[in-house]
Amino acid sequence: MQFNKNTIDLLMRTMKKYGWIDLPSSGTSMYPFIQKGNICRFVEFNDKTVKKGDILLYHSSTGQLIAHRFLGVREVNNQLQYELKGDTNLCSDEPISHEQIIGTLVTIDRKNKKVYIGDLSAILWGFLIVTFPVTSKILKSYLSFKISRSRSGVSI
Repeated sequence: MQFNKNTIDLLMRTMKKYGWIDLPSSGTSMYPFIQKGNICRFVEFNDKTVKKGDILLYHSSTGQLIAHRFLGVREVNNQLQYELKGDTNLCSDEPISHEQIIGTLVTIDRKNKKVYIGDLSAILWGFLIVTFPVTSKILKSYLSFKISRSRSGVSI
């Protein structure tokens, strides 16, 4: 889903006013860590405390809201560029600027439980994804298999 500048400004004002914003997830780029329908809570982004493996919410140049894992920052033409990637994506996203970042994920609310990003399991998952890129390839293959099986009427 694409959002215009006014909607993105509203999201940022809401986060500033309340300190957080809850958004439902869609898509499979962060599967299985974040799944469709999970409610993700984001707080204001702090460039002083961000670390590799954190999940950042940002708006792309086309107006999409995306929550992907932070891989690092680099300087290009005297401007900082942030590199992010979805857990099941094989390539990094287009580098983004600080101004495109809306917030940092702190919790995921699933049907039966709440996942805190500081939990050991969340930290270990982030470490696995960032340290071993082959994990993304395995996840992508699994998702492709799962989707093709569900289209053929076989449930997994």
